[in-house]
Amino acid sequence: MVGEFKKRRDMFVSRLNRIPGFRCQTPGGAFYAWVNIEDTGRSAEEVQQLLLEEAGVAAIAGAAFGEEGKNYLRFSLVSAPHLLEEALDRIERVARGWRAAVSL
Repeated sequence: MVGEFKKRRDMFVSRLNRIPGFRCQTPGGAFYAWVNIEDTGRSAEEVQQLLLEEAGVAAIAGAAFGEEGKNYLRFSLVSAPHLLEEALDRIERVARGWRAAVSL
């Protein structure tokens, strides 16, 4: 299972880092990704809500873990690989909509 979770982690982090506004370092050993969303121009709470409402993707705003988490979201990596990939597709779709709205 360790190898399987490493594959999920690597795929999630790699794809997420290609989505403008999202930055994630590879977690060392946790089942969670700690994602910096500062470059989205939105608060973590706002991104959390938009992802849930517009993409059906759940994350937790980092402030729930302390003041240092202000510009972060935490995503769980324990879902099946196809569900993680679907979540990334949805995140990317929503993020494209944000960029389009900003450029208008």
